Formats: sequence, structure tokens, C-alpha cells
Amino acid sequence: MKNERTPLHAHVREDGAPIGTSTGISAGSGGDGAPSNSSAALVPIPDDIGKPKITAVMDAARKIVFVIFGATGGLLFLAAFLVLTLTGIGPLIELYLSRRDEKALDRRTLLREHPEMFLLDVPPGINGASLGRPYRIMVRLTRPAQNPPAGGPFFPPVILPGGLASNLMTMSKVQDELTARHGFTVVNFDRLGVGFSDPYPDPKDSSSAGGAPTHRQLRPPSAADVASEMNYVMDHCGAARTKDERWIQVGGSMGTNVATAFVALYPGRLCGFLNLDGLPHAFLRIQCKKFLNDGNALMTAMRRIRWAGLPRLGFSVALRPALPGMGDAFSHRQILGVMCRDQFFTATGLEYTTLMSCCDLEVAAWGPQATTEYDAETLRLMASLAPDESVIVDELAPGVVERTVTNERGTSELGREYVSRDDPPFAEFEARFRSLALGNPDDVDRNETHCNWPDPNPRHPVGDLVGGVDRDATIHPLAGEFRNMCVRVMCARSYRGLERDYTQEARNHAAARSALHSLMSGNGRVYYYPRLTHLNLWQQSSEIVNITYEIAQDCVKDRAN
Repeated sequence: MKNERTPLHAHVREDGAPIGTSTGISAGSGGDGAPSNSSAALVPIPDDIGKPKITAVMDAARKIVFVIFGATGGLLFLAAFLVLTLTGIGPLIELYLSRRDEKALDRRTLLREHPEMFLLDVPPGINGASLGRPYRIMVRLTRPAQNPPAGGPFFPPVILPGGLASNLMTMSKVQDELTARHGFTVVNFDRLGVGFSDPYPDPKDSSSAGGAPTHRQLRPPSAADVASEMNYVMDHCGAARTKDERWIQVGGSMGTNVATAFVALYPGRLCGFLNLDGLPHAFLRIQCKKFLNDGNALMTAMRRIRWAGLPRLGFSVALRPALPGMGDAFSHRQILGVMCRDQFFTATGLEYTTLMSCCDLEVAAWGPQATTEYDAETLRLMASLAPDESVIVDELAPGVVERTVTNERGTSELGREYVSRDDPPFAEFEARFRSLALGNPDDVDRNETHCNWPDPNPRHPVGDLVGGVDRDATIHPLAGEFRNMCVRVMCARSYRGLERDYTQEARNHAAARSALHSLMSGNGRVYYYPRLTHLNLWQQSSEIVNITYEIAQDCVKDRAN
């Protein structure tokens, strides 16, 4: 029988106190400046503690300036839209550039220019969003000239599941450096509807490949769909030496969420897991209405005004500083052009729901250890756990900011001091926390959703069961899977300019999730980046490559043992 999921705060110590207070580790210091008594419960620390009044005034002024600039930007956008459309300049330029994009993005041309790329035929039944039809996805497979490199070991193959609004070009620099510098075999691919893969099937076509009627509207891929597709790519792309060879996944942003769903549905396939600032499920739960409604609405609106050229103009400005981080395997015209097609807006709008589905499945597979289940005390404790390294680096900054390990803390960190795993009270907490781990698939609560969907009807957007998983599919507890993987977490801790969306609660969940991944791994480390935001962490290609190499070395050691 399946055990009922129980919120973490419902588990109590022998003295009756919630487990969140069992640690007794203070995140701050006592009134005399000495560390607080370790047996005392955590005391909430005001956000403005130690902050000079002038800083508070500057923060308020910054918010006012942000509002003014936001309103000014909106007016300028409206003015540009009117000028470009009424004069006809915008539509003419967009028409010309769109036709030029067609040549640059032609798949036959791409395949001639990039012999490492190929189209993989995917049969019906792998991804439900294909509406029962076969489809083709673009795969980029890079191999070293010599495998293994002279005198080196065989490293596990690496797969790069893409993030939201990204494609295989986004991480192409990381892919090329992994292969060139360390001899990795790397698989990078576009999911159905994304990038250079086939678009979602036309819902107006009333016949599927099997002759049965299709859905009358586009169906968002579920967590199970994207995990199944990833599994198919790994099986059929020709990268692994054997079918049973274990892989390393390097997933940026939503890519980590997809990979986590994959781990829950396809156990034992990964030996290494790099969480490249994956979006925490609790953050998405907090922002659920925004992600499901506003995100899709924004993509729909941009698709409708694409003819005026404004989305292209906006992307051109936004992408310019990020282009060096994407390498030179693809032209800037290709990188920008793929984001100015209807297919991009359609796929991104649908994948907002896919992302939520992955998070829904993840919460179920963690059970009471999911951060959504923590009481305030436990959330604060987990969010205060010290990273293994706090790193200052920025490979794209003028002059390059060399990598430095520092004691600097981002403004999002809780209290004055980090909590250490070496503190005896934390060891007590960790033991109790580990005891909450789900033991087998029967323990997973799969009969309800775990996110507060905005629709009054609690029906899941991609199915009746958690994450849109089929009734007969097995969901494996993540605790056992993470125990057998080498895990690294790269967590951006700067939220400058993003304070409205990334609330302090959401930031705490991001830190707590990093701690969760590290704690539950038999070989885990967390890296904080106090000066990098979510949007520019993935551009640090050398840092990502070095940490992937670190994972691979540990995987080889584990394999030898």
C-alpha cells in the first residue's frame, strides 16, 4: 500500500517539537556578538538587519527609478510599434529578414554545414504532444578525435537537455569545449517543436498518422513526454558505447527540471547530474499563475505582432551581450532568426506548462523532502546551509573577471552566517531529514497534483495524474536515485532587477533545493555565484565545463570501485 504523503512539519521529535526545530542551529549571532546557543531555535532575522538607513533609502529610490524606466520603456515600445506599423517600415524589414532567415535556417543547409548534426526519426507514442504522429528532432553529436584521449579514461557521455526558450545553439559553446578540452562525447538536441526540430503538428489537420482524430488544440508536452523523448534520444543517437552505459546530464534552467523528471521515470541511467540553476518547484508554485497564464499570453501576443518586427528588435538588443557565450559554431543570424519564427513563440508558450508539469512530478518524487513541504523553520535552515564554494567569476565581463573563491555573500542569503553540516545539531537534523526519504515507488503519491494551478478546476493541465504521467507508469523516489549519482549544483544568487518576480521566499526555495540535491547525493557539492543572475550563469562556459569534468572524474572513480 502507498504511504500517505506527510508535510515535513508534521514529523515531530520525541519531545513533541516539529522536526524543523530539532536542529536548533541559529543562522545568526547572539546579542553579545558570539554565536547563538546551538540548542536554541532559529529566530527570524529581519531583511533589513545591519542595513544602514541610507541603503534602505537607496533601495526605495531604485524601485522608483525602475517604475519610471518601466513606464518610459512601455511608452517607447508603443511609440515604436505605431511608427513602424503606420509607416510600413517595420513589416517590410521583417518580411525581408524573415526570407533571409529561411535560407540561414534551412535544415538541409545546416546539415551540410554541420556534419555533426542529424535528424533523428521519433516514432509515434514517444511524445504525446505529437498527437500520435512520427516526427523528427535535430541532434548535434560531437565526439573527440580519439576516445578516450591519449592516456585518459573513458568518460561517460554527456547530454544537454535544453532550457525554456532555448535551443541546441544556446549551449553549443559548452558542448564544443567539453569535446575539445576533455574528450567528452556530447549530445545536444532540440525537443519537439523547439529550434530545428519539427514543429508541433497542425491541430487543424483532423487525421493523425494512424487515421484517428487528433486533439482540436495543441497539447503541451507533459513531464512524461519530454522524459520519454530524452530517453529515446539517449538510446538511438549512437553516443553510448553500450545500452547500459550511464550518462552525465548538464541541464540549464528548465533543462534541470526535465532531467529531474527523467531521473524519476528512468532510474539508473545517469551517473552524474549538474543542476545548472534549475528553477525550484516552489518558486514555480509561487509564480504558477504568471507562468501558466501570463507566459503563454506573452508568447501569443509576440507571435501576433511578429509581422511588425518588434520581437526581432527586442531580441536583437537583449541577445547582444549574450552572443559571445554561445560560441561561434552558429552565426548570429541563425541564433536570432530561430527566435523570430512562429514556431519559437508557440513552443515557448506551451513549454511553460511543461515546466510546471516537471516540477509537479518532482515534488511527488521527493515526497516530504520536497521544499514545498517544509515548515518555515526547516526552509530557513536548509536555505542557510553553506555552499561548498562561493565563486566570483564572469567570463563575459569587460576584461574578464577571473575565478575567485570568496567569502562574499549575496544579499539573498539568510542571516549573518551560514549553517555548517559539521555542527552537531545539524547532523541530528540531517539524520531525521534523511529518514523522511521515500523508499519505493509505492510510497509516491501520484493521484493528485502538487502545484496550485490557477484554474478553479483542479484538473492538471497535462493530465489527470501528477505530472501528466500515465496511470501504469512507475515514478521512482528521487532520494534513492540521487544517492547513486555524483551531483553538482551551480546556483546564481544575484537577483538585481528581478526582485519583483524572485521574492525572498522564492530565493530561499532556490537555496534550499540546492542543499537538498547536495545532501541526498552520495557525492554532492554546491557552488554559489553571488554576482551572477539566472540569465547569465549559463554563459560561463569554462566554469560549466570544469565542473562537468569534475563530475566525470568522480564518476570514473565510482565506476572503478
